Amino acid sequence: MTAARHFPSQKPVRAAATEPRPVRRPPGLPVRFVTRISRELSGAIADAARRDGVTAGAFVRRMLLERVAIQSAADARSGRPVRQPDDDAAAIAAAIRELAAVNAAISMKDLAAAKMSLTTVREILIPLVIRQARR
Repeated sequence: MTAARHFPSQKPVRAAATEPRPVRRPPGLPVRFVTRISRELSGAIADAARRDGVTAGAFVRRMLLERVAIQSAADARSGRPVRQPDDDAAAIAAAIRELAAVNAAISMKDLAAAKMSLTTVREILIPLVIRQARR
């Protein structure tokens, strides 16, 4: 019997495993529904989903659930988080800095400065929360 030669660019062939490997599927919804749509409709769905702060798939699932009047927690959730808009992230960072100023003012027993900082925090967070509720 002669041994098989392998050139450096070739990988040796391994014998097939006797047992098949189990197929691993990511956790999530079990059925995939695929449909063809125009680029315009796809863009409109993506824009609406972005405004709502969800993925396009989650947006479409939610619309379908509303249309067929079904309650499904698994279908209602989104699988992938959507990136926070830069303006919102900057507003949240500013509110956190102001909360630190409130803490410092309270530590120094400067109630006027603490109230002023709390007012600033409210002015930042309330519009942000209202905008999030509209999405």
